[in-house]
Amino acid sequence: MRLKCALALTCALSLPAASSQATVIKSFTGTVPVTLTEVKFEAAMTIAGDTLTITLKNDSQSLAPPASTLNPADLLTSFYFDIFNGTTRPTLTYTSAVGDVCLTDKNAADDCSVVDKGADLRAFVAGDNTWQFKQGIALTLGTDTLTFGIGTAGNNSLGVNGFNGSIVDGLDYGIYAGDITTQNLDGDLLVKELATFTFSGLTGYTEADIVDEAVFGLGTQPDSTGLVPEPATASMLGLGLLALGALRRHRR
Repeated sequence: MRLKCALALTCALSLPAASSQATVIKSFTGTVPVTLTEVKFEAAMTIAGDTLTITLKNDSQSLAPPASTLNPADLLTSFYFDIFNGTTRPTLTYTSAVGDVCLTDKNAADDCSVVDKGADLRAFVAGDNTWQFKQGIALTLGTDTLTFGIGTAGNNSLGVNGFNGSIVDGLDYGIYAGDITTQNLDGDLLVKELATFTFSGLTGYTEADIVDEAVFGLGTQPDSTGLVPEPATASMLGLGLLALGALRRHRR
C-alpha cells in the first residue's frame, strides 16, 4: 500500500470583499514531510456571464529553499471545488485548458521551447493523459461536498471521486515550480507554473455561489491533499490526508 503523507501547514484568513463581483482566490501553503518541500498553490476562480475561469498556480518557488519541485508527490495534479446557489448546481461544459508544457531535464534548464507553449490540456479519451474534468462526484474531506474536479493523475485513493486511469494517470502534465533537478522527474512532460481552465454553463451563477471549501491534490494517489476549509472552521481535517488552507476574495 502506498503511504499517504500528511501536510504540516500554515493558514492566513482574510475577510471577503464587500462586492460579490470579485475573483475568488483559494490558496494553500504547506510542507510535504516526505520531501520537506514547501509548497504554495493557488486557484483563482472567476464567473463572467456564462463562463467560469479557473487558473491553477504552483508558486512554490517563492518560498524558502528548496526552490523547485523535487518529487512527484510535490506536483499539483488535481483540484476539487463546488458551485451551489442553495438550490441547484450548474451543469458545466469543459471548453478549454491551456498551459505551457516543458520537457524536464535534471542536468540543464527545462526545455519549454520545443514542446507546447499554450498547449491544449483537455483530456477526453484514453491516453490523453492531460487534464480530465468530472462532475457529479461527492468528495467530502471537510464539511462541504465537492461535486466538480479537474485532474491529471488517477487519484485512485479517492475512489469514485478520482480520475479514470485509462484517460489520465501517472504524473505527466502535473503543474510544477522552479527547475527540475532530480532524477525522479527527469524527462517528463510537465506544465510550467500555471494552467487556465474554462467552463460554460454558468448563466445565473456568480462568484458568491462558489463554495468556500476546496481541495488541492498532490501527486498521483493523491499522495496528499490540501484542504481549503470554511473560514469559521479552519482546522486540521482529513482521512489520513491532512490539510489546511485559506480563502480570500478580492477585486481584480
